[in-house]
Amino acid sequence: MNISALLESYHELSGEQMNHINEVVARALLHVVHHHILSVTPSLVLTLCCRSEHTCNFYNEMMSTLFRQWGLAPLQIVNVERGVPWQPVAGRRHFNVIFTDSFAAFSEIRMEYYAREYNYNEHYFIFLQARDRLLQNEMRLIFDYCWRYQLIHCSVQVQKSNGDILFYSYYPFGERGCADMEPQLINRYNGSSLVEPEIFPRKLRNFYGCPVRCALWHSPPFLRLSEEDVDALSVTGGYEGRLLLALAEKMNFSIAVRPIQRNVRDGTLEMLQRGEADLTLGGIRQTVNRSMVATSTHNYHQTREVFGVLASSYELSSLDILLYPYRLKIWLGILGVVALSALLQLAVDRLLRKHGSDANLGARSWLNLELIFVGMPLMDTPRSHTARLYCLMLMMYTLIIRTIYQGLLYHLIRTHQLNRWPQTIESLVERNYTVVLTPIVLEALKEIPSVQHMKFRLLEDPDSDLEPLHFLEANHQLRRHVTASALDIFIQFNRLSAEEVHRQGGNSAETAAHFEIVPEDIINMQLTMYLAKHSFLIDQLNEEIMWMRSVGLLAVWSRWELVESYLRSEQSYQILGLDELYAIFLVVLVGLLLSLVVFLCELLSQRFRLLRRFFS
Repeated sequence: MNISALLESYHELSGEQMNHINEVVARALLHVVHHHILSVTPSLVLTLCCRSEHTCNFYNEMMSTLFRQWGLAPLQIVNVERGVPWQPVAGRRHFNVIFTDSFAAFSEIRMEYYAREYNYNEHYFIFLQARDRLLQNEMRLIFDYCWRYQLIHCSVQVQKSNGDILFYSYYPFGERGCADMEPQLINRYNGSSLVEPEIFPRKLRNFYGCPVRCALWHSPPFLRLSEEDVDALSVTGGYEGRLLLALAEKMNFSIAVRPIQRNVRDGTLEMLQRGEADLTLGGIRQTVNRSMVATSTHNYHQTREVFGVLASSYELSSLDILLYPYRLKIWLGILGVVALSALLQLAVDRLLRKHGSDANLGARSWLNLELIFVGMPLMDTPRSHTARLYCLMLMMYTLIIRTIYQGLLYHLIRTHQLNRWPQTIESLVERNYTVVLTPIVLEALKEIPSVQHMKFRLLEDPDSDLEPLHFLEANHQLRRHVTASALDIFIQFNRLSAEEVHRQGGNSAETAAHFEIVPEDIINMQLTMYLAKHSFLIDQLNEEIMWMRSVGLLAVWSRWELVESYLRSEQSYQILGLDELYAIFLVVLVGLLLSLVVFLCELLSQRFRLLRRFFS
């Protein structure tokens, strides 16, 4: 029905129309519902709100005609009556069909109330009945309402006085400018189907250079802003900065930076709530509390919250370097072998020394023992078979000990090894470490029971996430202090420190401040972009982000910005103990037993001629 045609053909304005016209309108509605709505959703909500009694009569007749051909499909019907106090009606409003006769009646539905907490874009198919001369203005008011509350998928069906059934929508970004609410024809019904395949056209593929307001701050390695012109900041790089620039290029929008003075993520969310910005990003972790006040896109980067220690606090002292390769038990074992060798050498010399032998033989034996342990050739070949066998055993033993010691010492010097720092969160707690951190990191750590008993040193109003790392660098004399941050922040600090030393011509391996990572993770972090609640951007941005992930762009940008070569892959701290070297002492034991047998035989040979032949 069309109101203009109604005035000419209706009797007593009863709201009745010729049945064949109603049938055409009903077929158009059924076609839209079955082919464009129920094909993508299992249910929908039909809302009726009209101010003209005659139009309401028509809609009632229309629904009767409609439901005769409806089929099996869940439907919720909401009737908003004029003069009845408004109250919300529960229901999932992802797809909506609305029957109305004016903008005034449409606004009484208060669709924005239901949509304000949604994290997706709903679809609204509006059947508007009004006089021809009022249609354009009524649609413009409806589209202005939709844009005000970020209802991006609004399409209106109208019936002209000549019987044409047309479909209109609005394109907020176009060649004619930004925030354009002028109704534009998108489709028409030819009696059996729609001329065009879409009833809800895509509107955000091309912004035509219109600005998107972004609440940003300089936070490498996530986001870098140009600092030359404070009044006209621009995005120059960073992992998420590259993502934002790629989105701006693909969707053809300009980035209007709304700068934040400090690294206050919750402050940016308040800007989104006040409508001062459309999106924010820059190392923002996806949390339940933030998702209650803003809408998050698909996460595009996963990192870890970890503890880090300043490497210079764990450098080896001279004594540590000297004793580095072996544990205490091994050093005690080596000293025990030296002492036992000296005693055995003394016993063999006294018991097997012949009458009238050289008085300096004992001194030469002691010197031989020293030469064996330092790997030098013997001065004199021992005369007794026991001493020769014992020297051979000691040579094999000391060869292995010296080779291992020299190899590990070379490895220490070459790789710049450090003292063993704590490897677990539990060890940090047991040793009573103090954590230097920012309020944002403290917020994350409060969720972890295992670290709640640690001591915290909070840095108020930090200029950046690197502030705790710079604090420990400046106060390197502090012992039992660690800091907690995202792994990306430690990589960034180590990278900047190494580059600074390289520019100054120094040796970065020795002079650059460097942080080492405690292997146990605190928490996994999903980084995301936050938009205003129920933002019109959410579906389009999610689609673009998923496309970039699928082709590997996000992984490439991550490798460019986050070079993990500035971190040790693991702490290659290897000190050999008794479990690794027990075979060496087993060789000594076997050699001592064999030497004991030869010693006894050689001792008996002094009394028995039969044995003397073998040891003469």
